[in-house]
Amino acid sequence: MLLKEHPVNKSLVAIVATAFCVGLVSGCVSTTAVETKVPDQASKSSDPLTRAQIHTERAAEYFRMGNMAVALEATKQALAASPNHAPAHNMLGIIYMQLQDDAQAAQAFEQALRLMPNDSETLNNYGWFVCQRQNPVNAAQYFQAALKNPLYGTPERANYNSGICLKKAGDIKGAEAQFREAIRRQPLMSAALYELAEIEFARGRSREAEGFLARHNQLVQMPSADVLLLGARIAYMQGDKSALSSYVQQLRRRFPDATQTRAAIELR
Repeated sequence: MLLKEHPVNKSLVAIVATAFCVGLVSGCVSTTAVETKVPDQASKSSDPLTRAQIHTERAAEYFRMGNMAVALEATKQALAASPNHAPAHNMLGIIYMQLQDDAQAAQAFEQALRLMPNDSETLNNYGWFVCQRQNPVNAAQYFQAALKNPLYGTPERANYNSGICLKKAGDIKGAEAQFREAIRRQPLMSAALYELAEIEFARGRSREAEGFLARHNQLVQMPSADVLLLGARIAYMQGDKSALSSYVQQLRRRFPDATQTRAAIELR
């Protein structure tokens, strides 16, 4: 989700993989109907590359706001201005993936990589696409390729995504290594801390699980239902009735009809 070689708003284009994969933990891309219009300054420039960059930035902003139709149109305008603008093809892949149009998403990501084969963010995005829509085992090569770039600004994202895909493929040890590397690089990555808490809990190591979950909860304002359920399960494993009751109360208050709430109540 980031761009390396072009001055596009990197933080916006970079949101996609993490947003898709950690919805239960750290929140997905907003899908609220935001009507605020992003200023279009592309028409003020006569340079095709500059216009493409501005339209791609607008597309990323509209994607962030959940307005896929306008994001798609802005991306098409970017490519009309500069057909070989790799960041726009990457953005197009992100949008089509969100729209569940896998054929066009794959085509867009592959074109982006043909134009910019060593771009870490495109490799990361395509790896996530392969993991989610094709085969998680085949995704590892793209994350590893992304991590080879010493100038990659946010390698922890590729580590985290790689961990999720390894976990999905059944390689828990490999997933753990990637999550640990993610938090080594970015200690405040709450999603990776949650995953490590889950892994330690599954091993019966409640103290370690509790430690990771506590670090996660210090970083998020509103823990998800999954996070609260894991906390309840850890408390139950430790025989901590007070903590278990607290987690159940939070679930009842915030997620009264959730399956996680029913599961936590059954622990009491």
